[in-house]
Amino acid sequence: LTHADLYLLADTANASLAHRQAGGFRPASLINTSDSRFHFKLHLDANLSYWMLIKSRHIKNYPPIFDFQMSEEHVFSKEKQQRELVDYCLQGASLLLVLYAMLTWGITRHRSYLYLSIFVIGFNFYNLSLNGYLIDWFFAENPVLGWRFTIHFLHLGLTGILLLVFDFWGLHKKGRGYRLLRNIMLYGILVVSTTSFLINYYTGNFKLMSLVNTAFSIVVTAYFITLIIKLWRKLDKQGRFLGYGVGLYLLTSISLTVMLWVMGEVALSYYAFLSAITLVLITLFFLTGINIKLWQTEKDSVLYLQQLNQLQFHQNQLLEESVAKRTEELKQRSEHIETLMNELNHRVKNNLQLLYSLSSLQLLSVSEPASSGILKDSISRIKAMMLVNENLSSHQKTGAELISASKFITEIVEHSKKMFISDKFPVSFTTEIDEALVLESKFGLSLGLIVSELIINSFKHAFFHQPQPNIHISIWLSEHNWEMKYSDNGIGLPAIVNRNFGLDLINDLTRQLRGTLIKNNENGLTYFFHFPKLN
Repeated sequence: LTHADLYLLADTANASLAHRQAGGFRPASLINTSDSRFHFKLHLDANLSYWMLIKSRHIKNYPPIFDFQMSEEHVFSKEKQQRELVDYCLQGASLLLVLYAMLTWGITRHRSYLYLSIFVIGFNFYNLSLNGYLIDWFFAENPVLGWRFTIHFLHLGLTGILLLVFDFWGLHKKGRGYRLLRNIMLYGILVVSTTSFLINYYTGNFKLMSLVNTAFSIVVTAYFITLIIKLWRKLDKQGRFLGYGVGLYLLTSISLTVMLWVMGEVALSYYAFLSAITLVLITLFFLTGINIKLWQTEKDSVLYLQQLNQLQFHQNQLLEESVAKRTEELKQRSEHIETLMNELNHRVKNNLQLLYSLSSLQLLSVSEPASSGILKDSISRIKAMMLVNENLSSHQKTGAELISASKFITEIVEHSKKMFISDKFPVSFTTEIDEALVLESKFGLSLGLIVSELIINSFKHAFFHQPQPNIHISIWLSEHNWEMKYSDNGIGLPAIVNRNFGLDLINDLTRQLRGTLIKNNENGLTYFFHFPKLN
């Protein structure tokens, strides 16, 4: 009842009239502290008779039902404690389920847990409102406003279950028709919720509001039944668990609707208890389905990962086999190339040695100075090339790519001594070569020919009037270059220098090494070479 007034008068002289107020719409400040909205607590004398008048006023447009009951305090208290214990257990279970769903959604970001949370929160608050707890907590002095919100919590829970079914069953992948029906149902919930609020706010006709929602519940039931019939065979195990929950929701909804039609407003007293039990069971079904789906997804992911690892392992094996095969081919080709290079070096060496030997033999039979000089020049050049070839061959065997300039130039100097020094020309050599200076082997020939040509020119033109001829060769490293100084204490260059093969060869070889040449004609002849760090 929305309002109830109790008048109590003892059947004795001078007895005072007691007045108590209660009711679902009664402000808490008008209710005695020992009473509640739906009971009065009286202390009566067993030896007296009492006159009792109960006045009711019901403003929800339902016909009032006078189902008053009197009981002793301990009996009532025991029954009340039992009801509250059951309510607390069910509400506590619902709260735990809400917390679990919300935490799981926060961790996994799986939308199904979010929609399940909306469903549980909506129906949980609906049950709290039906039991009056929410009214007493937040709307104690304006309970009418609190009762008006009750139906909207039901709409919130219905929205959650609609979104959960649509997402969990993957209806968005099955065609635009399913998405259209979902949108129609969501807009329908919005329209019915708005209509319910307007009816309650402007007319207070809760009966009319219940009829509107009952009619809409028939539409929702038809929608879910159609989905289950159409999709049941296509659903997997986890999808069917969700179907069991939807079926239980439909069974409860149909049962409560029938009870409301048959029993009238008194059926609402059973709504909270039945919906609370159903809420817990439905949530368990939904959670089971969702968790099975996530477990299956994780299991499939592990299986796919294993298959991917196996495929990658197989690909790695094929790649390793291919690399090994290619490596073997390259090794064989490298060995073949090495054999050819060794054969080529051997032939070049033999040919140079043959030229050197023939030229040396011919030198013995030549008496003309001019011819003898030409042969000596050629022999020196051939020897320089032979030394380069010997260094290249030895470095190819050891795997090195660089030639020591000090060792290489010293060998050329020693050979020149044997070729040109005689009793007439007791030429002394001094060398200062940086031991750290190494050259790429491909530049060794050019350097060797330059040094050989300089020595030849010195012997041929510099020492005719020099009793103590001397040749000095120094090579050193600077910051950005390596440099060479060649000097003799001969007569130097004449004022007019005729072109000759030796000087042209020196200039060309210097240019090949990207170097520069400076000549100084004081105290003999000095050449300054500047070469970039080619190594």
